[in-house]
Amino acid sequence: MNIRFSDAALRCRVTREELQRLLGGRSIALEVPLPRGHSFRLGVRPLMLGGWQLESDPTGMWLSIPRLELEALSESLPSKQGLEQEFPTTQGNAVRVAFEVDVRSQRSA
Repeated sequence: MNIRFSDAALRCRVTREELQRLLGGRSIALEVPLPRGHSFRLGVRPLMLGGWQLESDPTGMWLSIPRLELEALSESLPSKQGLEQEFPTTQGNAVRVAFEVDVRSQRSA
């Protein structure tokens, strides 16, 4: 999984294998070691019920995506179009989260 942060936005790009793991009910994570024994972690998990969720604390972020949306995304591949959701912030703004599948490795097929 790769993540990219920009102004009011977060993009997660996963491999097809990672998407299959999510579809199988398992979570995926990216952990980045930081100085002084710290690390930053982004975890993604499928939700059987309910809508998108985004939680965070100083150690990382946890994104939950409805399984039905993950299934629809899987069926649309190899489209570059992913999933998007906006989450309100306490400052009155919103952060946009995009979730995409890297289809580049399948182009030569």
